[in-house]
Amino acid sequence: LKKPNTPKRQSASELKPVKLKALNEQESKPPTEAKSESKVSEKAGKKKDEVTESLAAIYEGQPSKEWLNTMDHGKRKTWMTALVSVSILLLVIIGAAWLGFWIWGGRGFSGDGIRIQIEGPDRIAVGQEITYFVNWFNVSREPLASTEFRISFPNDFIISDIDPEPTSQPLVFRLGAQSVEARGTIKVTGRFTGALDTTSHIQVIGTYRPASFNSDFEELMTKQIVYADSVFKGELEILPKVLPGDEVTIRYRIENTGSERMEGLRARFPIPEGFVLNATGTEGEIADFEVLQDLEPLEAGASTELTFVGAFSLGSSGDVEVVGEVGYTTPDGRFAAAQRSTQNVSVLAGDLSINVVINGSQDDRSVNLGEWQRIAVAYENTSGELLEDVTLVLHLEPMEGDEILDLELVDWEQLEDELKGSRSGNSVTFTAKQLEDLETIEANADGTIELSVPIVNSITSDEDVPIHAYVEATIVNVGGQEVNRIVKTKPMLLTLQTDAQIQSVARYSSVEGAPLGSGPLPPQVGSSTTYRVEWTVTKSLHELERLSVSASLPKATRWGTVKEIDAGEAGYDPDSKLVTWKINKMPEDVDELLLSFDVVLSPSEADVGRFAKLLSETRFEFTDAKLQESLVRTSGALNTDLPDDSIAQRKGVVAKD
Repeated sequence: LKKPNTPKRQSASELKPVKLKALNEQESKPPTEAKSESKVSEKAGKKKDEVTESLAAIYEGQPSKEWLNTMDHGKRKTWMTALVSVSILLLVIIGAAWLGFWIWGGRGFSGDGIRIQIEGPDRIAVGQEITYFVNWFNVSREPLASTEFRISFPNDFIISDIDPEPTSQPLVFRLGAQSVEARGTIKVTGRFTGALDTTSHIQVIGTYRPASFNSDFEELMTKQIVYADSVFKGELEILPKVLPGDEVTIRYRIENTGSERMEGLRARFPIPEGFVLNATGTEGEIADFEVLQDLEPLEAGASTELTFVGAFSLGSSGDVEVVGEVGYTTPDGRFAAAQRSTQNVSVLAGDLSINVVINGSQDDRSVNLGEWQRIAVAYENTSGELLEDVTLVLHLEPMEGDEILDLELVDWEQLEDELKGSRSGNSVTFTAKQLEDLETIEANADGTIELSVPIVNSITSDEDVPIHAYVEATIVNVGGQEVNRIVKTKPMLLTLQTDAQIQSVARYSSVEGAPLGSGPLPPQVGSSTTYRVEWTVTKSLHELERLSVSASLPKATRWGTVKEIDAGEAGYDPDSKLVTWKINKMPEDVDELLLSFDVVLSPSEADVGRFAKLLSETRFEFTDAKLQESLVRTSGALNTDLPDDSIAQRKGVVAKD
């Protein structure tokens, strides 16, 4: 029998450690015992060789797969053990790194790096000089690599002193590196000029970087302040009781009780309801139902006085609050009152109550050029006494501010007035000559005067001013006593709208006679005739925005093509058969825009013997940019009757094939 190679190699590896073990044991035992055990070993070796030879005889010629498998399994187990050990080691290292980051890296910086305090009053007096202290502390227990503070005051805060000076504006302080437990203070002095009885805020943002970090942290502190008082004192002087029409003088006295000189002041007088100012007796700029007056610098302890003159209009009655304010204009153009004074005045029932109603309204409104104004003047004796020799004058005066302009914005030539009042300029006067009742008006008696007049059809841009409509009444006697009292109603403002219009025209030929359309004339059943439609937007007043022109095609007409367009975008929806023209804006200096397009008519038997429809009514929607008012204009429907067309005139009736 041949011995396999593999078992021989395995036998050597197995016997070697046994031999070493015997030698080791031999070294540790007495000589007698070692000799005895040596003999035993020799016997065991002989027996081992006999077993090996027997096994070799049995397995000769067969591969020793079991031994090989045993060797491979041992290698895999060794490598897997090493790989698992390395993986566990790496996980331990990574975990330790993260644990160290969370324990040492983030310690103490959840809002505790620096601490900020804002020291100063939270209830302030407008105009009074105030100092605020921004105190900061390093509470992070380690140095700071960089420190920066950004302080934000309201826009109405006027700074007079800062310590230390800011690194950059607005109020940025870069303080650089700071030691452990470092602290400091930023001092800001100034005065607030905001509106009384309002609130605002002071805000400080601190940005810092701990020495052990590569990133920044922030700390925020906010302080609310209330404008609770003022260095200004104000006083209004007015009669406690007044009659409508009587001249009223209102005085507003302002005093600076502070220790500083005040500059940039403005006074504001909101015009009370029903109060008509007399421009010649009033200081300041009159606009938007208020009077604004710039004041000279007011020294500490000094005062100034403003005067407003006017009268309460007819129909005014009851308690009215009169207000005077002094303050500043904010950067965004608003008025911020630093002081406000109020006074109630009782408007007694007057001798004569008069109301003016135009087109069913007593409110200010816009009017279209050419629009008729239906005016009713209603009067009533509310004095309880007999009124004698009363004169009523209706005014429709073009005015710019408080100045009456010599313009005719009303077409007086078309005036409809049954009483035949006496007209002079833009006024119509009624006396006992026109209306006998005005000679004596009994207590509680009333009456009405009615008339109509249109606005002119066209004006120039220089004439684009509002019309003030009001009635002025003169009463000679009240209860037999001569008073010669003159009273007025509150003016009603009629603002002129743009004169923008839309013109819709159908053509077969141009004005010069050149053909624009095609097909048979008159149009015939079974054939198609093409017509040119022109939409023209015209105007001379105001800029227009968001322009939209639209009309729909009738059943027998279909869309052709766009031929010319000056601006915007034309479109057609085949489902609704709607033609549209959209324009974003028509500037004030542009007075005309044109869109032209073709439509194709294919008449049916139902159209024979009549004019066929080409286009429905055209609707023009837009916004008057000056008035910020949405308006609508229209133009009539179009058909095949073209009386002004040199080729198509008298050829519009549909004929049979």
